Amino acid sequence: MRFRGSPERDVVLGGTTELSAAAFGQEARSLLDGSGPRQALVFVHGYNVGFGAAAVRTAQIAYDLGFTGVPVLYSWPSRGAVLSYEEDANNARWTVPHFQDFLRRTLTGCGADEVHVVAHSMGNRVLTEALAGFDTTALPPDAARLGNVVLAAPDVDADVFRQVAPALVRQARRCTLYASSRDRALGLSRRLAGYPRAGQSGEGIVVVKGVDTIDATALDTGLMSHSYIGDHTSILSDVHAVLHHGTPPAGRFGLAAVEHRDGAYWEFLPQRR
Repeated sequence: MRFRGSPERDVVLGGTTELSAAAFGQEARSLLDGSGPRQALVFVHGYNVGFGAAAVRTAQIAYDLGFTGVPVLYSWPSRGAVLSYEEDANNARWTVPHFQDFLRRTLTGCGADEVHVVAHSMGNRVLTEALAGFDTTALPPDAARLGNVVLAAPDVDADVFRQVAPALVRQARRCTLYASSRDRALGLSRRLAGYPRAGQSGEGIVVVKGVDTIDATALDTGLMSHSYIGDHTSILSDVHAVLHHGTPPAGRFGLAAVEHRDGAYWEFLPQRR
């Protein structure tokens, strides 16, 4: 990916080059040869997102976060169509072993010391199912560490997430989940599936030991309130604090602790107008 024109105004896909796995690793290592942190940021897109749009979103998130490592997109075969939810769900399930192989290659072959993963919407099904069957302790001693795992608006069955969460917590340095009761896309997903989603807040908000759950309901996150991970400055600032400084929720701006029967979670404070 490369910027074309002014990234302050717009990010577009300037071109693509097909690389072998070995060449991909070599290219990543060359980009990490500078003086900055040796980190990679993997983005896993959600439902109804084609390759081009996912590539642009990856670049935009990396730019907005001021990420100076290597941004990497894992693009799974979404149909990129609103009416293809079931097809996308099947493809997300199909791609899990391929993502596991991709993650293994990234952790061992790109020259990074730490690899962060941000997943959005249905992309969290790919991520959570992959990590549930992954073992970072089986990697070579010089492999990169799995750093921050950020689960944005996860379209994952809430109870399934509670079951697999220990595998994520065990392998990642920090896990952060962003949820909202305003998320209309996840509201539709809940009706289709018949069960609450992990990215929904409210009475059934997911609170799991080792996962920092952040409720974004108080923020104005747009019509569908689903793509806030890359669209809202407060959330981008929060993710920036997580990725760049590893700041726990108690030390991040604009968050307040909320006691819950399963432990504490955090919510964004209402914005002043």
